Amino acid sequence: MNDRDVLIARVGDRADDRAETLWAVTASGQHPQTPLPFPEALDVALTWAGESGGEIYRRDQPNAEPRLYNAAW
Repeated sequence: MNDRDVLIARVGDRADDRAETLWAVTASGQHPQTPLPFPEALDVALTWAGESGGEIYRRDQPNAEPRLYNAAW
């Protein structure tokens, strides 16, 4: 990852009946966005990556290395 890239990282699970995972979106020069359901986090990441010209990376587990996001996941 470099300074133009955006990271979507899983931060936990929602505690209500919807049982969805929550994500944080971070990028250099941007105010972190958290917690968000994945579709909303991806919208933010796409906007930021478009503005910076960077790539989107995804981290599914806290200590895992981020991997380049692939929409087919």
